[in-house]
Amino acid sequence: MPRVLACSPLLLLLTVACGELEAPTLTEGGDDTSTGADGTDSIGTTGLTPPGPTGEPPDPSTSSPDPVTTGAPVTSEPDPATTTTTTDGTSTTDGSTTGDATTDSTTTDTSTTSTTGVDPVAPELPVPTADCPDIVDGDVDFHPAGLDGPRDVRIWVDLDAAEQADGPVVFYWHGTGGSPQEALTGIGDLGIQEILDLGGIVIAPTHDPMAGIFPWWLVLSETDDDLLLADEVLACAREQIGVDASRIYTLGFSAGGLHTAQMSIRRSSYVAAAAPYSGGLIFGAMPPFQNPDNKFAAMIFHGGPGDVVVVGFEQASKDYAAYLDDNDDFNFLCNHGGGHSIPDAQDSVMQFFFDHPYGVGASPYARDLPGDFPAYCAI
Repeated sequence: MPRVLACSPLLLLLTVACGELEAPTLTEGGDDTSTGADGTDSIGTTGLTPPGPTGEPPDPSTSSPDPVTTGAPVTSEPDPATTTTTTDGTSTTDGSTTGDATTDSTTTDTSTTSTTGVDPVAPELPVPTADCPDIVDGDVDFHPAGLDGPRDVRIWVDLDAAEQADGPVVFYWHGTGGSPQEALTGIGDLGIQEILDLGGIVIAPTHDPMAGIFPWWLVLSETDDDLLLADEVLACAREQIGVDASRIYTLGFSAGGLHTAQMSIRRSSYVAAAAPYSGGLIFGAMPPFQNPDNKFAAMIFHGGPGDVVVVGFEQASKDYAAYLDDNDDFNFLCNHGGGHSIPDAQDSVMQFFFDHPYGVGASPYARDLPGDFPAYCAI
């Protein structure tokens, strides 16, 4: 039995329900909409809107937290020998572990007090599990422990700028039928250049063909290979060029947007903010928060009622927002009304990211969104 079917009985049901799925139609590369010939991208061909974990869409008027003053980010990185974090999100402070694998981490800077009344948390960063390849601008192969073979990752980095400063890290996850070059649309040329000028790095993995009809394992299974890859690239980048531990972000489109939502929750020990385009949570998914005390932020895009390709992304986005509400994670929805497509909002996404470092304590947008944000975004 293929690995993806063994990992995901749901995929068998989905295949039976949808019949013979057509080949994905998303054009590879950095086109303006990342859509197929029929105007829809990526994750399938049959409209199927699943119920969310709450049964009903959340009321946007009640989804934002009470206005509070923005706190300061926490960036300190104490001795990793005193604190470890396991892959299931539990941690110890005596160097022992409670799981099968651990990652190097940081601990809370108790000298900083959050304005929310809860002690701020510090990012917990992974360490390499294998020999790191040279971090360069271009395609780089990584083979972390736990993966059957190496994985290709497209990296954008300016090594000269990275020598001068530890910059932000942005992960981009492409849609079905797409490629890492989709980051040129999802982040934008100017956005990528801004990240690089700050000494940062953009990381866009190539999918594992063994994942099945969708590019990322967590879309329909519990296999975390793609997150193990993300951990490895981040760990190697931290080791070789340095990274700003408080500014690690994730975004993606369609199936990549579904994976973005999963990563934000399952890697909440280091993700500062997320921005899925037509993503969210599907089929009642309730992924575990790796660190529920990190109140990361999310800017959640969908294209309205017409944003349907196999799943209804409007409902999936609302279910993701409701799930974050339950954990008091700041989020807001942006209904661009353009169906299944990447909206022209890259500048706002970059501003949102940079305004939300890890451990900020409370969103600077808690009272209102910036005036130059798209009018279709609302708290």
